[in-house]
Amino acid sequence: MKIFEFTKKIVSKSKSRLRAIFEYGRDIPQLLDIRKKVKNTKKEGKMSIVIELQTTNEFFYLKPVIGDLLKKGHFIFFTVRKKLRGAIIELTEEEFKNYSLKIIDISFTKKLPPVDFYINATLSYDIEVPENARYKISFPHTITSKTKYDVFSPSIEKISDFFVTGEVFLKDIETFCKDFNIKKIPKFHKIGCPKSDVIFGLKVDKKEFIKKIGLDPELPTVFYAPTWNPDTSIFTWRDEILSLTKRYRINMIVKVHPGAYIDPTNKKSSGGIDWKTFLESENLKKNRVVNAYQTDSPEYIAASDITITDISTIWIEYYFLKKPIIFLDIPKFFATHEKNSLGDFRDTYGYLVKTPNELDKILENIINKKIQPRNPPNIEDRLLYNKGHATREAVKKIEELFLIK
Repeated sequence: MKIFEFTKKIVSKSKSRLRAIFEYGRDIPQLLDIRKKVKNTKKEGKMSIVIELQTTNEFFYLKPVIGDLLKKGHFIFFTVRKKLRGAIIELTEEEFKNYSLKIIDISFTKKLPPVDFYINATLSYDIEVPENARYKISFPHTITSKTKYDVFSPSIEKISDFFVTGEVFLKDIETFCKDFNIKKIPKFHKIGCPKSDVIFGLKVDKKEFIKKIGLDPELPTVFYAPTWNPDTSIFTWRDEILSLTKRYRINMIVKVHPGAYIDPTNKKSSGGIDWKTFLESENLKKNRVVNAYQTDSPEYIAASDITITDISTIWIEYYFLKKPIIFLDIPKFFATHEKNSLGDFRDTYGYLVKTPNELDKILENIINKKIQPRNPPNIEDRLLYNKGHATREAVKKIEELFLIK
């Protein structure tokens, strides 16, 4: 039996090595084509841009800017890790079907030709920034940091320019740089959040949209958006949330953070749960629960009536649209994470619930319009620069940087 298991392991490792060699070889023609296109792009006076993606979430934060730059004839390609490649191929083919976009494994980063811009939407510790990019730009994949240091890391020293979303975000990133003694601080540009532009003025036929996704258009719709952490509500409140449609005549849309889908075997990121399979079960569908899988959220936000979250910054878009927000208490999370510069805003801008009974009571009162709507201090201008026009400002700044010799 031991010999059999040993042989099995050897065969498995051999197969993995062969797959790795095949995938590496598959990208060599891509690399050669990228080099050729970068050279031609330079001759044409256009930009060459490499975008690194670590989750599909980042794709949606960059999508409006990518779209505008492609329309202007600039050359864009992506670097991704193996497990994300399939999802990014699907997204680029769906969102940019008129363009043939190159996607190459991140292991080729050091072999890339000199490009005008490297762009990402994360400060993850393991970002791969090409040294030969003229500009190294980072966009936030959020409007504000969820906590004091949540979306920041020393990787910021690899970045030349940072496109800041708003005053609150700027204050928190400056605090991080000071507290962590960051020596090489990028230049901050007051841009806004391109992903959020669409919510200002978006018109959605609510009943038609709700019907299209398989829910009852005559019922109120709750949008549940937990954040990505083992100590947040997707683990601590899951059963209570998913059973709400059994107790109330409501629809529910669930949007789990895309990071939870990358590796169902990784307990740190997914809890060891295959969330796609779990959330798309027939039992949940029968109870009017649908999974918004690997998709952007504006239409779902516009078509829903209430959001339930823990600390996901999706609450900000509901705040802008003046829709009710229920915050689920996650004390274990906040025992190890300091709050951002907004402090504890949850019971000011929404309704903070600490028990399932409190959740039921608040939800029922909101549905039946028996609760006084929150009237919090106005912080719209502190949250977003260039509200509704961030894409325009981002593209304008990139073009300005490109013209600097």
